[in-house]
Amino acid sequence: MSPAHVLEPTYQDLKRGLMQGRWRPGERLEAIRLADEFGVSMTPVRDCLNRLAGEGLVDMKPGDGFRVPRISEKMLRDMLDLNAMLLDFALQNPIDIGALAHVTQSVEDYAGRVAALFGIIAHRSANTALIEIVHSLGDRMHAVRRWEPQLLSDCIHEMEELERHLTDNSSDLNIALRKYHDRRLGSIPELVQLAQS
Repeated sequence: MSPAHVLEPTYQDLKRGLMQGRWRPGERLEAIRLADEFGVSMTPVRDCLNRLAGEGLVDMKPGDGFRVPRISEKMLRDMLDLNAMLLDFALQNPIDIGALAHVTQSVEDYAGRVAALFGIIAHRSANTALIEIVHSLGDRMHAVRRWEPQLLSDCIHEMEELERHLTDNSSDLNIALRKYHDRRLGSIPELVQLAQS
């Protein structure tokens, strides 16, 4: 195992690169090339790639190595459906966390803002497993969410509306979240095509 002072920054750099689309879907992630790029040995890179594979952010097949995952229409549909169910469950808990909604506005990129908002909603459940799963789904869907502003022209306004409902602790948040997910479910082919381009 690599020392933490090398492992954690390498992990963060790789994860950030994956979520920002630095490598194309299906592209092979060669440990030796990445080690040279990050100025570390191959061991921490391999350790990080294995960790990212466990998180579903990297595909690993024996004999083929590590690759950036390709997302299918079915996989995206399944993730959106699961995310919607988890957030609906989280909203059944009446804990008022509206004051936390300002956190989402400090996130600069749209995909990160969506993940932050959904993370706050997940915290309403007070269920640590649910919180972890929503966070993991957010990481895995980041590559698709990055493209939503190109496909869905008013998604920023939609995000602001969700944040407003959360801040106001409005019962309309459930309805707005369902619309959010339904809209993306209706745009799956286009979203997958953009994410794979």
